[in-house]
Amino acid sequence: MIRVVDRYTVAHLWANGIQEEARTANGSLYFEGDSIFSYGHHFMIARHVKNTLGESAVLFTRRTYSRTTAAQIGIVRNAASQKRALFVPDPAEDAEGLFDRWFSRIKEIAACLNKAKKPGKYILQIASVFEEAAAYAGFFGLQLPEHLVKAGGIQDQQQYADLLKAGKKWKAAQEKKRQAARVAQQKTALKDWRSFKRRMISTADGFDYLRYNSETGRVETTQAVEIPAGAAREFYALILETLEKGGCTDCRLMLMNRYAVTAVNVDFIVVGCHKIALKEIKSFTKKLGW
Repeated sequence: MIRVVDRYTVAHLWANGIQEEARTANGSLYFEGDSIFSYGHHFMIARHVKNTLGESAVLFTRRTYSRTTAAQIGIVRNAASQKRALFVPDPAEDAEGLFDRWFSRIKEIAACLNKAKKPGKYILQIASVFEEAAAYAGFFGLQLPEHLVKAGGIQDQQQYADLLKAGKKWKAAQEKKRQAARVAQQKTALKDWRSFKRRMISTADGFDYLRYNSETGRVETTQAVEIPAGAAREFYALILETLEKGGCTDCRLMLMNRYAVTAVNVDFIVVGCHKIALKEIKSFTKKLGW
């Protein structure tokens, strides 16, 4: 298998699935498996895909980067001209990301309607973008988001204003859904961390958690910071004392003369880069009999 070839051969080998990889001598055009790139993984030109029916297509990027990359895109498109082509903002994106990009593009075009002397030009552009989204969704058997469907039918400024409202509502719902998924993943990760299967984890809720390592006699956090249990117990007494005085902000307190305490209140404390819920602290200390 020849791995270093000219750019036309790279495109031909990829388009026809003749081998798993190949590149030009300077690495400016190369492919790995189903995907072909220009100058690096940051710029995917195209990707072979299949739907649930086993039908094949090629996702081609709509992005441009440089004159050289534009030329490479042309070569790749020509090499795969016999394939079914679906044009997308970025072949590396998943469906949700692509729908969001198409929606954003339509918003950009629709924003020109208010001052347009010939709005028909922009309406046609909107229809063209929507057709790309519809073709992609149709191939994969996906339902287009409602706000994107509305965007595809924009004819005037009022419809554009209505679209903005719908888009904000959809984005808020999507973010809520993603956050719920992140929190669910955190529960599993936290369980593994508490059983010492993991040294540290990143949390989705913005808080840090505590565990006691009986082998070392140290209190550990989800950020992999650890302190002697004795120092932790003394610090807990200081927290309770501070709370009795009404808590503090910009507290001018220190933990082990190393970590600055910047907040103590009935909900949480902030120590260095850690934010720990008071509920977590009380649950942890109760288990240790403090």
